[in-house]
Amino acid sequence: MELRRFFVTPEDVRGDTVTVTGGEFVHMTRVLRMKPGYKAVVCADDGKERLCTVKEIGSGYALLSQDEVRDADRKKVSLTLFTGLLKNSKLDFVVQKAVELGVDKIVPFVSAYTAEKKFNAERANKIALEAAKQCGSVWLSRVEEPVTFDEVTAEFGKFDTVLFAYEGDRLHSLKNTEIRGTSLALVVGSEGGFRPDEAERAVACGAKAITLGRRILRAETAGIVGAALVLDAAGELDYD
Repeated sequence: MELRRFFVTPEDVRGDTVTVTGGEFVHMTRVLRMKPGYKAVVCADDGKERLCTVKEIGSGYALLSQDEVRDADRKKVSLTLFTGLLKNSKLDFVVQKAVELGVDKIVPFVSAYTAEKKFNAERANKIALEAAKQCGSVWLSRVEEPVTFDEVTAEFGKFDTVLFAYEGDRLHSLKNTEIRGTSLALVVGSEGGFRPDEAERAVACGAKAITLGRRILRAETAGIVGAALVLDAAGELDYD
């Protein structure tokens, strides 16, 4: 039988006991109809895989015992992807692929040329959860509610390095841009890109403007390619 993967918070792990609640409990008991004695893999966003056995199913919770715990993955860096809202649910695709790559947080935003205004963060987080399970990740990426471009630039001080993918830049490729620290951010625009004054503001707030190459990329492609390039440059895609 295939071992199903579930995600909990670190607070749900106490000693040798893991508590599963919320949507994961519903999926475990109502969709998969798991019962005491069933095996499962549980991840608590700490790089570990826990092989567990279901011991008790109560009203709104399941208690599992940890049979084996192993270090499954490590993170050298943490990457937050700030991405402009995209039309026709294209951001769903970006979320899915960003999770597969190992992006920690996806923050949609609205800038001057953003055409889309609607976004369902709850649905996006379900996509992120499913993507993490499908690709066997032990890390759960988070998708935030949309923010304004001003709110994006106000966050730059929280990161060691902020990279701003700007279609108007022709000189600064990622391979010749220094990436410092372990807390990284990448900013990629929507279909319309950025106004020059937005690029100037981003740089003034501490971002490094970069180009993703001489070819014109779709906005959803730019977010995925940019994230992959940053994570690779930081060594996050390497084997131990």
